[in-house]
Amino acid sequence: MNCDMTSFFEHQRTSFKRNYLKNLILLAATDGHMDDNELKLLYKIGKRRGLKEWQVIGVLADNSPHEFFIPDSISSRMNLLYDFMEIVYADGHVNEREMYFINKTITAFNLPSKVSSELIIMFSKGTPSITEWSNFSNAILA
Repeated sequence: MNCDMTSFFEHQRTSFKRNYLKNLILLAATDGHMDDNELKLLYKIGKRRGLKEWQVIGVLADNSPHEFFIPDSISSRMNLLYDFMEIVYADGHVNEREMYFINKTITAFNLPSKVSSELIIMFSKGTPSITEWSNFSNAILA
């Protein structure tokens, strides 16, 4: 029974990570194509979030429909938002479709709409440090 429980929770964690990465792929594809920088970043984020390379390859190859996934915890939501912004800036510019996606995400996450412009300002200066992001997240959630 203990082995079954371990397998169950491992499956849950892997499903969460795969859905998380699928959300990033949805965003990366909003402009109609995925460039090399976005693809490299998807691999990097997938590994950073605990997926093995073969799992990232599998998620990227999966063409089945994917419904937008909203993580339960605010911490996971903020991590996803951070990763979204990295993807948005991966090709050096932000387009209208990407901003629409970010605005819809902010609404889905029940965050104030002003967060959108604050994110653009923050990430336009480069990817924020962990401390900067933590301060930003704490200020939003306060």
